[in-house]
Amino acid sequence: MKRYIAGLVGAVILASAAATPAQAAAPADPVKALKSQMAVGKGVKFTDVMSFVELAGKTAFLRRTGVMQYGKPVKGGMGDILAADINADYTQHNGPVFKTIGISLADEHTISIGKISYVKGEMPKPLPKGKSWLKVRAPMPGGSSSIYCQQPNPAEPATLQALIKGGQKTGRTYKGSISKARLWQVSPWYRAASLLKDNDGALDYELTLGPDNLPQRLLTTFPATEILGVTLAGDDVFTIETRFTGWGSKIRVTPPPAGQVYSPKKRSDD
Repeated sequence: MKRYIAGLVGAVILASAAATPAQAAAPADPVKALKSQMAVGKGVKFTDVMSFVELAGKTAFLRRTGVMQYGKPVKGGMGDILAADINADYTQHNGPVFKTIGISLADEHTISIGKISYVKGEMPKPLPKGKSWLKVRAPMPGGSSSIYCQQPNPAEPATLQALIKGGQKTGRTYKGSISKARLWQVSPWYRAASLLKDNDGALDYELTLGPDNLPQRLLTTFPATEILGVTLAGDDVFTIETRFTGWGSKIRVTPPPAGQVYSPKKRSDD
């Protein structure tokens, strides 16, 4: 009887061990793990927090929340990321640095689908009565605040590969530096988010993968002088921390109601 029970328990353990890897295993290669999540209509959620760091301490001033949706690439769009819906919340602080930053920042909502974007927020000129969204014939993930947003996007396979290849690995974290020229080369998202081509400078980064080998957290740091020109202390920096959640979620980014959209006169090549 004891032998029978021992054999039965052993069989159950072996069966459980055989079933578990098939259910829980994730691709060992992070790029393959990412590609496995890139089905049409699926995507990921994220949050960004950008801070100014000086001798006196760290001050967060811009927070973004959003989603990215995968789909068939559109010529002139954002590559494998078909669409994005991003809310940016800006907090004004006192001091000369934030006075400079505040010139180009405000609360903003941006929806980008293919090569078309819709922007809601402060405008250089008031929109016509009854219109709250401006249609822009260009992908603009992050809108006008994109210069202060996370620049590497590890939700893109080529960008993820570049970050992994250029980083020193400790556990599930990769630390390294990537040039803006390299980002421009590999990342459709970066090319779309950058209002102007910028090959100067580099970003220090710390990328952490989750147990599923998918991007979980990305922290980048770069000198404040790249944006401000001159600061009170030469070693002041900006940091941007992004966290990714909900990989593989069903996501559908839709344009705002047509009646609320102001569309400037189309160019002949549109």
